[in-house]
Amino acid sequence: MNSIDRKRYIWVVISALIQGLLLGIFAVIRSGPLVCMPLTVIFLVPFVFWLSQEHWGRRLVNLLLGLTVILAAFWIYRLWSLYSPDVNFEAVPSQKSDLIRASMAVFLLIPFFQCRIASWSWKFPYSEIFFQFCRNLFLLFQASIVIAVFWGLLITAGLLFDIVGLEKIPYFIFNPITAVPLSSLIIAISISVAIKHPGIDSLGRWLLSVLAWLLPFFAVLSVAFLACLPFSGLRKLWDTGQASTLMLLLQFGTIVLANAAYLDGRRQPFASSWINCLCSISLLVLPVYSVLSVYSIALRITQYGLTPDRIQALFLALITAIWGTGYAVSVLLRAFPKSIGRVNIACVVVLALAVTAMNTPILDPYRLSALNQYDRLTSGQVSPEEFDYLYMRFGLGRWGNDMLSRLNLPDSPAMSVTPSEYSRWVSSGIPPEYVRRRIVRDAELSTEQQEYFVRRWPSGVRTEHDIAFRLLPVRRGEQNIIAFTENAAYIYSMKPELIGIIAGEFSPQSLDVQTAEPKFMDVSVNGKIYHVSE
Repeated sequence: MNSIDRKRYIWVVISALIQGLLLGIFAVIRSGPLVCMPLTVIFLVPFVFWLSQEHWGRRLVNLLLGLTVILAAFWIYRLWSLYSPDVNFEAVPSQKSDLIRASMAVFLLIPFFQCRIASWSWKFPYSEIFFQFCRNLFLLFQASIVIAVFWGLLITAGLLFDIVGLEKIPYFIFNPITAVPLSSLIIAISISVAIKHPGIDSLGRWLLSVLAWLLPFFAVLSVAFLACLPFSGLRKLWDTGQASTLMLLLQFGTIVLANAAYLDGRRQPFASSWINCLCSISLLVLPVYSVLSVYSIALRITQYGLTPDRIQALFLALITAIWGTGYAVSVLLRAFPKSIGRVNIACVVVLALAVTAMNTPILDPYRLSALNQYDRLTSGQVSPEEFDYLYMRFGLGRWGNDMLSRLNLPDSPAMSVTPSEYSRWVSSGIPPEYVRRRIVRDAELSTEQQEYFVRRWPSGVRTEHDIAFRLLPVRRGEQNIIAFTENAAYIYSMKPELIGIIAGEFSPQSLDVQTAEPKFMDVSVNGKIYHVSE
């Protein structure tokens, strides 16, 4: 091993241990500033280093420093936009969406810079970018296999230690402070070893060949599903509640398999003309799925307004739509698959610009959500009684608080909720007291009964849509209170006092409830019979 390799491996190990330790601390200590750690920097920069380590040198160092500065700037802006003086760190929303967007942009852009470092020029064919991207994916794929086998062995060893009475060893191994650094180290080492092994490129080409033959079957599925929609109607698709997710996955699968089949666009993978025709049709219908996906998300936005999660879904749908439309237009112009490289590069640039804009006030999901929710309230689309002031205050950061200040609500119960109380609501699912009182106020309960349920709130009930109270005689000779939640129904006496539970799944806002005679203690809900257990 020469000195350069030795130095490189030392830095690989150090970066893996630092990444694992910081992520382990984040997983364990969820309080104070630690919940706002720059996850995009901690997660992405080491991975880029591990994947690009064979280009060891000043250019790689400059790339890593530049990436760190950009991701750190995004994180600083996000922290500024979310952390207002009115809230504590525990109330700051999750970084999950930012991490997803940044990961997409970084892993799609990094092959360009890897080719730049390798060739010392920005003039390189698309085929080099494509195969460098595939190589990165295969390195991550083999690392996931290694880590799965490694943890399978550790779990087996942990069970053996439990049997012989050494419980402290598994506890130490599976503690996140130990487990996450260990996982990062194994992933980094497996990538380093695979890079030195020439078989990784052969394995990658073999996997691409296998994936290519999945495209015709996926094409049949895609076309058949779309052909069935006029007969089944969109209502059944919307009723699943996962329409946009399913169609996004179908589009994503088609795009991935098309790239596996056509590679850099210089070959026709299938000798049969009718198979090539079927694959082309599956690309032509991609814009149809894009329209349906965007329409599905737009329906939710029209009903409930913008939220950062819905903007994230819309972002994914629009990026996929641009990609699919590019492929479809190429097929119509008979430029496919030769134009696949130009379409991919253009879409990656659009994706990078969109991710950048979403980390500035231009397309900040939290700013857009706060403005939209404010407009819905002031325009009368949602009544003041139904408006979620707590979400505006704690869920949309600085922008939400700015909108609330325009409403001038100093005496509102929502403004009296402390950040720690809201944090307990987020972690335990129990809403603040004023929300609980509002929910039970409209039920047919006495003041004493209302106070009882405010104090002993059923778990998992966050809003008035999650619970419904009904009065009916479950026990013969006495009136009872039934509190229906989504996962169970609780039977109370009029004192009140819990006397029984019904196991089942319910829709609290649409209940047809009556006692089922002559079976003692049975209840009919929406036509189904449930037994009450004491």
